[in-house]
Amino acid sequence: MKKISVMLVCTSLVLSLAGCGSAEGNANRTAGNAQGVNDVLEAGKKSAEETSAEIPDESAAAEETDTVNEADPVSDGENSTVTEKALSEEDEDPNTDPERSIHFDMASVNMDKPDVDLTALSSTMVYSEVYSMMTEPDNYIGKVVKMKGSFTVFHDEGSSDFFFACIVKDATACCAQGIEFQLAGEHEYPKDYPYEGDEICVVGVYDTYKDGDSTYCTLKNAKIV
Repeated sequence: MKKISVMLVCTSLVLSLAGCGSAEGNANRTAGNAQGVNDVLEAGKKSAEETSAEIPDESAAAEETDTVNEADPVSDGENSTVTEKALSEEDEDPNTDPERSIHFDMASVNMDKPDVDLTALSSTMVYSEVYSMMTEPDNYIGKVVKMKGSFTVFHDEGSSDFFFACIVKDATACCAQGIEFQLAGEHEYPKDYPYEGDEICVVGVYDTYKDGDSTYCTLKNAKIV
């Protein structure tokens, strides 16, 4: 999931949503001295004896395997339960669920009272506040944020997923940055979303999540008002 992360777009207002290997050569081969027939036979006999000594007793190995199987039996039902549990946990990953978080209890958040209301600030202060949210995310996790800006869409061609953000500009309109948001409930793009570039006001709970080695910020449980 490549996301809209920190968006610092200056001068041109172009908006960006925020292995080396080395080949090893073949080993050199060297030719040995010519051998007589007796030498070859003796070498073959010695090799066969060494190989025989290295082969383990098959009957002993079979008895050991039977003992292990009897000591720790695992039924097909137990295997199925473990697999289903793993799949269930994966499906409930809070990172991908807009209504859950690994950092706080979403049910305890009052969505009707924004902790950070960017709509009440000047354009200069809004830009500064959003910048702080990008650089100091721990100060905002779990807070309800209300912001107004331009609706922007990012399409991850690798996963075919769509990601959405609210973009704000500074006072001079030369720089812009934005925050990703995830609407609560089930929604389909483009049917349930504004047109790209439309002015929107969105309210959501600030949170962060990891995708691979990267950390992204987003407004979860969001709604467009």
